[in-house]
Amino acid sequence: MVTSVGIDIIEVARIKKDVERYGRRFVGRILGPHELPVFDRRYDKAVFLAGRFAAKEAVVKALGGYLTEKPPLTAIQVINDPTGRPELKLPVDIESKLGGVRCLISITHEKDYAVAIAVIEEEK
Repeated sequence: MVTSVGIDIIEVARIKKDVERYGRRFVGRILGPHELPVFDRRYDKAVFLAGRFAAKEAVVKALGGYLTEKPPLTAIQVINDPTGRPELKLPVDIESKLGGVRCLISITHEKDYAVAIAVIEEEK
């Protein structure tokens, strides 16, 4: 049963500007250790980072009722499965607070924007 939904949209140009201004320090505040190597291999770094940022914000919104405090964005990692589908990877301490709920995510990119949605499911 779906119990919560989060959505976020971000302008790619905003992310690109911040990457140009702050460099790796900015990237390191958004991406976790499993995401950074993927980012480094991308040619479309700003688009990728915007998508991940939107996904993480959508997850935070969807998980709002399950967590007492907002986790750092680096703790919320989005890893693609072998088919390319994004999957959520959370630290064990956060997973344990969720009590077995599942979070599905989807990310889309358009020329100027990245949008993501997170859907929380609980087993009935």
